[in-house]
Amino acid sequence: MIHKIVFTGPESCGKSTLVELLAQKLQLPFVPEMARPYINNLNRKYTYDDLLSIAMLQMSEEERIKAMFPPLLICDTDLLTIKIWCDDKYQRCEHWLNHAWVDRTPSVYFLCAPDFPWQPDPQREDPHRRETLYQVYKDHMVKYKLRFIELKGTVEQRLATVMKHLEGDSQQLY
Repeated sequence: MIHKIVFTGPESCGKSTLVELLAQKLQLPFVPEMARPYINNLNRKYTYDDLLSIAMLQMSEEERIKAMFPPLLICDTDLLTIKIWCDDKYQRCEHWLNHAWVDRTPSVYFLCAPDFPWQPDPQREDPHRRETLYQVYKDHMVKYKLRFIELKGTVEQRLATVMKHLEGDSQQLY
């Protein structure tokens, strides 16, 4: 069984940076966030149906990387983000997405706090709601009794926290 870890949280909180650094440090492939390239290729605003397409792409990319049989599956976001995005933006979420998210629960979530300065980006939408959305993520993890570790501080501090937990869990995760 391949153990899966997911970096999650609101926009502009260092998820992609951490994933890339960790994957490089461990010399492992990683599952990128599929929303970014999908939305970059749209010539219009995204819709609810686009979020469902992104969910399918995210699962497909996860399966593609998993087929490489890495000792650890490192994910830059997962279906939880798309579920929260659907609920928050459109006040609805398809049953299949909720079930798929539960079926694909990782060994551990690394929940990234929004304590970095906001980095403007054409795809980012909520510079003033990061704390609120952070709490939404945390509430989901508590409600569903998911294992998660909060990451705060600098990139270096966050990476050190991740490594400490991976090394401490090495017998379980590898």
